[in-house]
Amino acid sequence: LVVLAGDVYPIDTYSHMPIVCEEANIPYCYIPSKLDLGHAMGSKKSACIVMVKSHNDYKDIYDKCTEFVKSLPLNL
Repeated sequence: LVVLAGDVYPIDTYSHMPIVCEEANIPYCYIPSKLDLGHAMGSKKSACIVMVKSHNDYKDIYDKCTEFVKSLPLNL
């Protein structure tokens, strides 16, 4: 599961990542703020992209999040 920040400048920093995710069949989504993404990781700094891997400790929550992200509409 990949989460991308929507306010990254320049966008070329990670513009290739959605294509990489689609080719690898990895669900991804955007959130508005790179600062919020960093805080969600427990950091005081911002982050432009975060990848969350499945783990037995939180497999149920991970599966729910993955299914939710897959159900989001595609912006074409």
